[in-house]
Amino acid sequence: MQKTSLILLLALCASPAGMAQFYNDYELEPHGYFSKDAKDPTTLLMKRIQRGEVLITEANGKPLVERFLKELKLDKDTQVLVFSKTSLQRRAVSYNNPRAIYFNESVYLGWMPNGRIEIASFDPELGPLFYFQRQLDDKTSPLFARTRSCLGCHAGDATNFLPGSLGQSVYPDRSGRPLRTIDDYRRSGHHIPFHQRYGGWFVSGNHGAMRHMGNAIATRENGKLSIDREQFANLEKLDRFFRPDAYPSPGSDIAALLVFDHQITMHYRLVEAAYRGRQSLFDSKLDPGETDVSKLAKGRSMEEFMEGRDKVIDYMLFREESTIPKVSCDPGFRRAFTANRLPDPKKRSLKDLRLDGRIFENRCSYMIYSPTFEHLPPLLKGAIYRRIHEILTAKKPVEGFEYLEQDEKQRILEILHATKDDLPAGWL
Repeated sequence: MQKTSLILLLALCASPAGMAQFYNDYELEPHGYFSKDAKDPTTLLMKRIQRGEVLITEANGKPLVERFLKELKLDKDTQVLVFSKTSLQRRAVSYNNPRAIYFNESVYLGWMPNGRIEIASFDPELGPLFYFQRQLDDKTSPLFARTRSCLGCHAGDATNFLPGSLGQSVYPDRSGRPLRTIDDYRRSGHHIPFHQRYGGWFVSGNHGAMRHMGNAIATRENGKLSIDREQFANLEKLDRFFRPDAYPSPGSDIAALLVFDHQITMHYRLVEAAYRGRQSLFDSKLDPGETDVSKLAKGRSMEEFMEGRDKVIDYMLFREESTIPKVSCDPGFRRAFTANRLPDPKKRSLKDLRLDGRIFENRCSYMIYSPTFEHLPPLLKGAIYRRIHEILTAKKPVEGFEYLEQDEKQRILEILHATKDDLPAGWL
């Protein structure tokens, strides 16, 4: 009898129910990645299509892509192009047939000629939900279905096993197959040195004397990888590689890529922090609307919460941003990106592009206005606001944020005060 009881106890301890739950157990409560009703833009659009409120009649390919860009409020001039085989449709992607990606603060849409549309659509609380177009010869199934297949990469070790966006720089061979991946978190971001960016991507626009890995094919000789960063530098057009008229837009603008780099990692850190915050509240047996950090259980709950907060703040304030050269900006991308710009009374905003030394004039991420940020647990959002205010108003520079000069800190304070209506009292 004692032996049987011991075996049962060991089995319970080894089972998922007997183990401690972690914030990246995204299918479980309090997260419910698959069980909760999704409110992301693509889910809402699919429901409108099902109700007959939106009629889709466009043919597969470019016409259908342009229709979905319109319906999901994506601008064709945000187009960036990747030719490495780093998507579900590896066979369709090549150096001569790159995959285009279009983005705004809630949706990323990918497509290549002779391929199917892929969408990562951000639910304000759950993070990215992934959708895949039905087979091109299928006329009866729903046009798009939410898929688990993308989670093999988008919820794997590269995203700490949470649903997340990815942008990789690789050493691509002639077929687009990655020979090696740049190893910094296996993702892009404004912290990646410029010379390590854009391997497997096409890049149009001027970037002066600094070099990246874009447009080029890697070679391996005697076990050593190399890539020619010089041959295809500073290209205004990409027509030597593929037919630009096959796509909604002809280029893959370097300014768009720099913004894309920043945004996908900012998106990921916000989602990760939200999951950490929800789990900490859940484990502390607190109401989701709690606003007093001191009520969190001491130990792991508090540590997870603070780590999520600090990761967001470090990235949001561009800590460790790598130096970039002075780069050009396609007018179409500038127009598309700044269309929802929120200026303060002095006409300054967090979307003001500098593109010389750094990406933005005012180093606080515009993603602070995104639905993902707005729907953070109130406890977490308040903690982020308070820490940002502390960093921007401290009489002596806060360690790690010495790069922010006084006039820039004052600008950020004033812009946020004028454009955010949920700041804590006493912001200025």
